[in-house]
Amino acid sequence: MLEFAFAILCAAVLIGAGLAVAFLRGPQAKPPHRAIPPVHGALGGAGLGALLVALRHGLPRTGMGTAGFGVIAAGLLGLAFALGLALGVARRYRRLPGALVGAHASLAIAGFVVLLTLIALSPGGPPAH
Repeated sequence: MLEFAFAILCAAVLIGAGLAVAFLRGPQAKPPHRAIPPVHGALGGAGLGALLVALRHGLPRTGMGTAGFGVIAAGLLGLAFALGLALGVARRYRRLPGALVGAHASLAIAGFVVLLTLIALSPGGPPAH
């Protein structure tokens, strides 16, 4: 289930990267299709939900010191999701504040990297070459 959550979050990250590029181009650039941000949010929420289910079922034990990484990743991604919802509300009223976009992206990236580290160092993770 952990890998499933990671796969869903990978899709959300790819869409989020595209949205970030569009945001950084500024207000003169053509905005992304209005359906893309909700899809990004839905994938992020689904990935967070799958991660919470995986944590509830328990993660495999490891001697690599990653015992709390799942909870940390879920916390960071939960905060990113909450800020993403705030972005959705703010978008209805005005141009998105850059600080809010930056905070959302920073929390999401941090949570994704912690989750990636957890998966990489877990038993049955990707092989080391």
